[in-house]
Amino acid sequence: MILAILLAVQTQSVFLDKDGVVRWTASRQEVALFGANYVLPTASDYRAAGYVHGDRKKMIDEDMAQFARMGWDGMRLTFWGDWEASDSAGNLIDNDHLDLQDYLIARARERGIYMLFSPIQLYGSNWPDALSDTTAPGFARRFNKGRMGTDSAAIAAQVNYLRQILNHVNRYTKVALKDEAAILFIELVNEPWHHPEDLQGSIRYINALTDAVRSTGCTKLIFYNVSQDFRIGEAIRRSRAQGLTFGWYPTGLNSGHELAGNYLRSVDSFPAMGGELARLPRIVYEFDSPDLRTGTMYPAMARTMRTVGAQFAAMFAYDMQGTASRNLGWQTHYLSLAYTPRKAMSAIIAAEAMHRLPRLRSYGAYPQNTRFGDFRVSADSNLGELVAHDAFLYAGSTHSRPPDPAGLRRIAGYGSSPVVTYDGEGIYFLDKIRPGVWRLEVYPDAVPVRDPFEPPSRTKIVTRAISRTWPMTLALPDLGAAFTVQPIAAGNLGTSRATAGRFTVTPGVYVLSATGPLDVTTVSAEYHAPPPDSLPPSVVSLAAPEYLAGRDAELRARVVDTVPPDSVTLFIRPTAGGFYRGFPMRRVGGYDYSTSIPSPILHNGLYEFVITLFHGDSGITFPDGLAAKPTDWDFYGRASWKLDVVDARTPLRLFTPRADAPRLAFTRIGDAGRRGLFRLGLSAVTGEPVFHLELPVDPSGWSPPDYTASLVIQDPIRARQETIGVAEGVRLRLRGLGARQVLHVSLMEDDGTTWSAAVPVDSTWTEQTLPLTAFTVGRGVLLPQGFPSDWSYWVGPAAGRGGGTDHPRLDRLERLQISLRRESGVTAKAGGYGVEVEWVALTFDRR
Repeated sequence: MILAILLAVQTQSVFLDKDGVVRWTASRQEVALFGANYVLPTASDYRAAGYVHGDRKKMIDEDMAQFARMGWDGMRLTFWGDWEASDSAGNLIDNDHLDLQDYLIARARERGIYMLFSPIQLYGSNWPDALSDTTAPGFARRFNKGRMGTDSAAIAAQVNYLRQILNHVNRYTKVALKDEAAILFIELVNEPWHHPEDLQGSIRYINALTDAVRSTGCTKLIFYNVSQDFRIGEAIRRSRAQGLTFGWYPTGLNSGHELAGNYLRSVDSFPAMGGELARLPRIVYEFDSPDLRTGTMYPAMARTMRTVGAQFAAMFAYDMQGTASRNLGWQTHYLSLAYTPRKAMSAIIAAEAMHRLPRLRSYGAYPQNTRFGDFRVSADSNLGELVAHDAFLYAGSTHSRPPDPAGLRRIAGYGSSPVVTYDGEGIYFLDKIRPGVWRLEVYPDAVPVRDPFEPPSRTKIVTRAISRTWPMTLALPDLGAAFTVQPIAAGNLGTSRATAGRFTVTPGVYVLSATGPLDVTTVSAEYHAPPPDSLPPSVVSLAAPEYLAGRDAELRARVVDTVPPDSVTLFIRPTAGGFYRGFPMRRVGGYDYSTSIPSPILHNGLYEFVITLFHGDSGITFPDGLAAKPTDWDFYGRASWKLDVVDARTPLRLFTPRADAPRLAFTRIGDAGRRGLFRLGLSAVTGEPVFHLELPVDPSGWSPPDYTASLVIQDPIRARQETIGVAEGVRLRLRGLGARQVLHVSLMEDDGTTWSAAVPVDSTWTEQTLPLTAFTVGRGVLLPQGFPSDWSYWVGPAAGRGGGTDHPRLDRLERLQISLRRESGVTAKAGGYGVEVEWVALTFDRR
């Protein structure tokens, strides 16, 4: 059955033209493909599917359907066969991993997805959840990564394995992988350990693997990695490989928590790979904006990838729907159509950018490059969008209007727009079948309940999928104001009719018709929604860390349950003691609730609050989840959320070691030095926690030219927006680890423009105040530091900023950075150059 379907799919072949551009053979048009890595057949995703007792082939079915639903046409086959489907000599082992890979190829081809095949991964397949498992039979366990390009036995095993896996005949398609038309490209090896200092040896290694591929009769285009060390470029150019693969993780890896802030400056550019590499085609084998779920990064990255000539881009790695509620596969990566709808919409938009933007065109520097073609990204609105004559796509609510509503063929979104008003928190698709008839597909609300980038667990849900009924209003000329809403998969119980374009919708698939109910047998009813979960209700506080005395305080919270509560009440009291006072909360959109605390209630001081959900007469109080109300005589809940009420000119703490150290990002030293080199201690003078930071110095005396710790401070800055304009300086309590130490303090705005001042210190504890006039425009550091390499470390003023009349925009401050640098005339010794910082605060004019 599958074979018959596959034979009906018309795959196209490609060729490499004289200018190094990959083109479709039939049309001579440039190839431009976008998708993701998919890893279920092997390694951690294979095990993750087992943890949730998933049927792996059914999981592949629904995930490939979602690739197609998102308009993706590319996929990287990331196969740990070198660990799990081979022996120590590189002989192929026919096992469950290989069977699933065959099935995946068959299903991907059925969906019109073209593939980059990466059969050798090198990195251990047992990461991160099975590190003690030593049963993997493959040759990659026998030879460590560093030997793969230099050891003759390791090279022989790779050659043997490549020949056998390419000659392997897929049991579902009956086609050998070397002849599989949907596999366009072969990546010889994933992220090899390059040896650019040995040019001839590197060429021999690349050629040995290339020759192994060609010995099978395989004519597919062959690519080799450049971005692990760009110095390998000459060896690639002089080898028989035909193209380059490069990866890109501009926000680092494994921060351990969700990042905050604007990271668009980190994707302004990528190394151009000109010169000897200029005529080689480029593939992005892996990319992501790790530890983020924004609507902005993927479209901006696609823009830059096209600017440097990429023709294929694959995000790493798509979350299987069966495990995505837990983000169980790869902690720092998280992408799912159903569970990360804003980010998924941004990936849909990025695919269109890959298809629509010309190769090698530049769009300038930030912020000018936030508009590129029909695309736009906005960090302020957490929005990416495509506004074109035929398509209207948006990752976040937008006020943009399509130029020709009657010409739209495709609409998809997360949030609301002038065309679709929707309060739900799932992704939706509108596809035009013919004039006056549209297919609507609505997914359940994806409601975060935990930070998805914390360490994962099979028992921990981080995002809930909830099927609620919400109103939706459409403004499409050919549908008009009164159209029928006809369910064909899940969704509402029966056909209904819109009034003034408004109707109610439950997740599912519908046909919308201006002329009444239709015969829908020819309309696809395919729909792969996630299953419901059985979690209890939860509440997430969205309140600011502090509020100004003398002003009403708006407190918000997210209330997550399958059905909305009858009412929600926030109870607040002084932390020092007293009785709780209740304030009713109102729903302000989706799952968010808000209440306003009158200014006479909140005086300067510390407060705590809890939130009670009522269903009838019963209440559950959070954050404890206690089945009682705080006004009950026997209420014993101890947990609460905290906030401060301060005077308008109270110093604003920007950095407190105990609270803020876990959120710091640091300069990376080499590829492996990802953790910050610091410690927390206690001041011998005050007994308060102190942040101990040293300039790293190795035994040879080498130290990095800069070592920076960076903290996102946007939340406290936003809490003081009303009076931030009268801030006058930065005050800090610190000491040096010795004489003649210098700490560089920087304030970075959300556009990357950075203002810096130097603080000379010795070993005596002092409090120093830096007037804001002492800060001059300079360079900031893009942290977390991206991969690969360190080419994108420094960031200068945004375009149009930094001139003689420019000054810090305090309301746009986003990061505090403290840096140690190699100073002229100072010899740094290990443990002897650095600072201890007790706190950093923004001070205000007290007049």
